[in-house]
Amino acid sequence: MQYFTRFVDLIDRLAKIASIAAVLIVLSVMTAQVFFRYVLNSSLHWSEELSIWTMIWMVFIGSVVVMRNWEHVFIPTVILMLPQRLQPLVIIVSKIAVLVFLTVLLVYGIGVFNGTANAFSFNVGVSTKWAKLSIPVGAALMMLVVIAQILEDVRHYLAGDRAFFANYGKHDL
Repeated sequence: MQYFTRFVDLIDRLAKIASIAAVLIVLSVMTAQVFFRYVLNSSLHWSEELSIWTMIWMVFIGSVVVMRNWEHVFIPTVILMLPQRLQPLVIIVSKIAVLVFLTVLLVYGIGVFNGTANAFSFNVGVSTKWAKLSIPVGAALMMLVVIAQILEDVRHYLAGDRAFFANYGKHDL
C-alpha cells in the first residue's frame, strides 16, 4: 500500500509541475501573440490553437491535483446530516461512484482519441488527436488517485478510525 501511495504522490507532484508548465506556456504564447499583433502588426497563426490545446491538457492534468486532496466542488450537506457511523460508508461509496464515472470517461476518451474525427492542424503541425489524448490520460491518472483514496478510507474505516472522517466537508461550511 505504501508503494502505491508513493506512486500516487509522485503522480501528484508531476501533475503539479505539468500544470504550472501549462500555465506558463499559455501565458508566454498569449503574451507573444499580443506583442506580435499590436507591436509588430503581425499575427502568430498558431498561438490561439496552441493555447487552447494547452488549456485542455491543463484542465485534465490539473484535475489530478485537485482530486488528490478531494478539492473539487462538492456539497457535504447530506453526508453531514447522516449519523456519524454512516458517514464513512457514504464517503467511500461516493468515491466509488467517482471511480465508475472516471472509468466511463476513460473508455469514451480512448474512443475519442482513436476516432475518425481527428483532423490535422496545419497551424500547430500535429493531429488534433493529441489534444484529445488528454481525456484518457487525465481520467486514468485521476482513477489512480481515487483508488488510493478509497483504499486509505477503507483502511481507516476497518481500523475503526472515525476521527479520520470527522471533518469531511466541514471546512466548506
